[in-house]
Amino acid sequence: MRYHVIWSTYGSWLPGDPRGFRTKHHRRHVDGDYRNPPPPGKYEALHARSKASLKGPAVVIPPALRATVGWACIERFDDEQATVRAISVGGQHAHAAFEWAGDDVKPLIGRVKKVASHRVRDELPGRIWALGCKIVRVRDEAHWRNVVSYVKEQRNAWVWSAE
Repeated sequence: MRYHVIWSTYGSWLPGDPRGFRTKHHRRHVDGDYRNPPPPGKYEALHARSKASLKGPAVVIPPALRATVGWACIERFDDEQATVRAISVGGQHAHAAFEWAGDDVKPLIGRVKKVASHRVRDELPGRIWALGCKIVRVRDEAHWRNVVSYVKEQRNAWVWSAE
């Protein structure tokens, strides 16, 4: 199967974020999203509560460490017999387009995140990644081409492609 997976750094996208947000499983209707943000100030109190509940500062991966994180992810994908077509690591999130014969992607991404965080723990101690990830199963060849292109075109990120 082919997948597009996105995972974020700790504290990078919180409930109430002025850029727009979604609640888990869309349990609560939220006006706006990242393309059309909610009206300014509408969820300010929720965002303040979310930031106050963090157990540390929000994590931003410095540009100098993004390649190290990316290569660690690629190595772990290879160890799991997953074929990476494209990967990007930005300051606050990562994307991966890959093929994998396994059936449960979430634990795989957990192992990838673990290896990547351990690789840079001297420079970025503590928790790096937010819980969970967004998993999108690729539907067809056209979707796959779009996903790979999208991952390769990430701005302000370290990007690697099999091509």
